[in-house]
Amino acid sequence: MKNNLFILGAFLCTALFVTSCTDDNKNDDDNDGKASIIVGINMQPQADMGYIVPIQDMNVGTMSYTNAVETKITPYLMSYNDWVFYVPGTSEGTIIKYSRQDNGTLKVEGRLEVATAAPMCASIAFVSTTKAYASAPNDNKIIIFNPTTMVKTGEINVAKPEYGLDGSSTPNPLGLILRDGKLYVGCGEFDQMPICKSGAHILIIDEATDTPEKIIHDTRLSAASIFDCGMFIDEKGDLYVTCWGSYGYVPDQKFGLLRIKKGATEFDPEYCFNMSDMNVEGVQGGKLQYSISNFYAGNGELYVLAYCPAFASASPDYINEKTNYCLKADLYNCTMKALNLPRTNGYSCAINKYGDDILFGLATEQNGTGIFTYNRKTNQCSSAPIVKTQGTLMDILVFE
Repeated sequence: MKNNLFILGAFLCTALFVTSCTDDNKNDDDNDGKASIIVGINMQPQADMGYIVPIQDMNVGTMSYTNAVETKITPYLMSYNDWVFYVPGTSEGTIIKYSRQDNGTLKVEGRLEVATAAPMCASIAFVSTTKAYASAPNDNKIIIFNPTTMVKTGEINVAKPEYGLDGSSTPNPLGLILRDGKLYVGCGEFDQMPICKSGAHILIIDEATDTPEKIIHDTRLSAASIFDCGMFIDEKGDLYVTCWGSYGYVPDQKFGLLRIKKGATEFDPEYCFNMSDMNVEGVQGGKLQYSISNFYAGNGELYVLAYCPAFASASPDYINEKTNYCLKADLYNCTMKALNLPRTNGYSCAINKYGDDILFGLATEQNGTGIFTYNRKTNQCSSAPIVKTQGTLMDILVFE
């Protein structure tokens, strides 16, 4: 997904506008009820913009854009209660809040300017209906706001030398997750975006006082967390940190997962899911270069989209080349294999769970574009999208 083209698209993208979009199915306008699926779509190369699209019925066949909301090209999505939050990545510095309506539409409920020095917002962590955090990587701040009113109530300035590396004061806060009264902040520690300094770095903040307590480090993997969080908590209360290894640009940086066990505020020295060095079953050449997108489904099941360099050309085309595999991993035994799903392009990030199905947003070479499924009970994969779309799916929210 990442070369200079992608860096411009996903890290340094500017405001772009719609040129065209085909609406193949108008019938879902007649459906009643709130949308159960919300998808974020990057419309490149058809158009340099994006959409947030509500889907009321997974049997619709082809997704309708009638109720779609136009965005910039990287529409990452987060949810809290019945709300949908558009997190723009590097497209802009403003979060937009929507509510799901009974007629299947999305209604704008408020906006919050998060970043002022540079147009970038990476992640949100929700504490309650009156308190949430949002990270501004280039401003080196974490904004505190009321998610009901979308009013800023404070900020935490992390532009301090004790949180930066090699003499810098720029930890570049990315993913945010709350556990046991502590806010865990993945720090990019950029040399030059998207190249991170080696190692994984997590800043820990006390939620009650909004006071940074310490920053922890691990040298086994690099580049901790990413836009739209990149961290999750399992049933045991253990916190897992996705490390994306500077997209493979730095040869000695590894990608995979690290762990901070429940009750601990240090990396677990006994756990490292190093995905860089393993030979992966079902992957051409056995090797993967990086992953930024995964979904934890429970019981140790982790689903991953990861980039395989075997399918990249000398001058990679991250929109059109089908380089990314869908994979199923065992979180606890640190094993992984490719699923019987077609490869997708490097922009593809969307994974979620709907009933017994794992949903993957894929833009494939011969099997179409849209939402594909892997059934956890039958181990069957769809050979075509159950919902056809255009563009590339960046994110999927599920309301069940």
